[in-house]
Amino acid sequence: MKVNIIGAGVAGLAAGIYLQKNGIQTEIFERHSVAGGLCAGWRRGDYLINGCMHWLLGSNEGISFNTFWREIIDLDSIEFKHHDERVQFDVPGLTDRHGNSVFHFYNDIDTFEKYLLDIAPEDASSIKLWMDQVRFIGKYLDRLPPVFYDEPWWKGLWHKMKLSSLLPMLFFMMRWRKFSNYQFAERFKNPFLRKAITLLYEKEMRLQILFFVQSYANEGVAGYPLGGSLPFAQKLTESYLQKGGKLRLNCSVESIEVEDGKAKALCLKNGERAACDYVISAADWHWTMFDALGGRYLSKDQLELKQPDKEQIFYSFCILYLGVDCDMSDMAHFIRYDMGEKFASPDGTEYERLEIHLYNYDPMMAPAGKSLLAVDFQTREGEYWISLRENDYEEYKRQKQAFTDKVIGLLAEKLGDEFVSHIEMKDLTTPATYYRYTRNYLGSSQGWTPQNNVLRRLPITNRVEGVDNLYLAGHWMEAGGGLPIALKSARDTAWALSKRVNGKFIV
Repeated sequence: MKVNIIGAGVAGLAAGIYLQKNGIQTEIFERHSVAGGLCAGWRRGDYLINGCMHWLLGSNEGISFNTFWREIIDLDSIEFKHHDERVQFDVPGLTDRHGNSVFHFYNDIDTFEKYLLDIAPEDASSIKLWMDQVRFIGKYLDRLPPVFYDEPWWKGLWHKMKLSSLLPMLFFMMRWRKFSNYQFAERFKNPFLRKAITLLYEKEMRLQILFFVQSYANEGVAGYPLGGSLPFAQKLTESYLQKGGKLRLNCSVESIEVEDGKAKALCLKNGERAACDYVISAADWHWTMFDALGGRYLSKDQLELKQPDKEQIFYSFCILYLGVDCDMSDMAHFIRYDMGEKFASPDGTEYERLEIHLYNYDPMMAPAGKSLLAVDFQTREGEYWISLRENDYEEYKRQKQAFTDKVIGLLAEKLGDEFVSHIEMKDLTTPATYYRYTRNYLGSSQGWTPQNNVLRRLPITNRVEGVDNLYLAGHWMEAGGGLPIALKSARDTAWALSKRVNGKFIV
């Protein structure tokens, strides 16, 4: 029995670990030189760059994702950092009643509530409503999503009946389904706080997502793993290999060979044919369906996703990483500076703020006395960068350098000209960077967006109609994407395949 898995990202590694634990031999085929997929990190001289993870949902007990991670990795071997503040940022043209122009977005709800009541006592009722929603979610995190096991039918029935306890959460989701932070801000009388609520995120955010993210932080279940993405991906890789899995790096899959309704093999770029009994594609969904399978096994609804609207796909990112030979430990770790006027990136996206992530809390990112910064720019123009790199590489490099220089000039306005003299490492990633190594559609950071409905269901499952032994996993399986969806989809897929092969699923 042999299962070939396409992609050594989090979903591919997790599916492989689960199947190995169930006695099913797997081999993962990864196009990049390292495993991890979008959970990426790399070194530039003395600096370790974190290309993905700002927090891990399930870092501590109190949420079901903690259970899932512990099934596949030694979570106790990872040290997590929990921040007092999520972010602090300028509120342009306004100050609070103490004369401060900076808003503090605290993670602890009691602290945050006290802060809000101090700066906007006239909004006490709306502040209480806000904090009550966050605390309400915290009561249900240990059951979201529900954790199921392979067990006798009567036990399974009992556990499913207990899901009725989540009905209040359904009512909560319905109540807030049409609201964003922009609409919510209109409830508030205080001008400073009202404006700050619209600036909590770089773009408009669905209110349900805001409440959930706050609840995760408040309950201490979404810590940052020191070292960021690279060490975390390495631990997943080690867990997979220790359980007997095989991993082939620098090995691109061109297509999936299908005959008589069954996947027979993976056809590799080097001309090799890797035969197997089952296939799991944990690669990009768009690539799997339209390239590896040639668009032959699609429903009408899925076919409409071949060229989705930009708003259906999560933002890509341009991220400028800077290594500086000075200690910046006295600054906040996450800052947004208002620049007073708009500025544009080469792809035409306009910005008004600089979003700076300062890794002054992680000693693994820079040598003692030095600092690593990341300046993030969301964009929906991933196709621009990908096409430019493929068709005019020299112009691509020039555009990157010009944007790097522009951003450093803007940083100098806030941090001073002396800051520029301390820069000793520059590395600008674009959507083309992530597309090059992962083939993630348009270089997207997470997959499908929930858009105006966080309960949105997609016409996608972990099976491919017309191919009996082909399964899917990854963050494209559900709107929202990210590491949690990658992990859960891998578990669900491994469960389905293991039950089919062995009649049981062991975690």
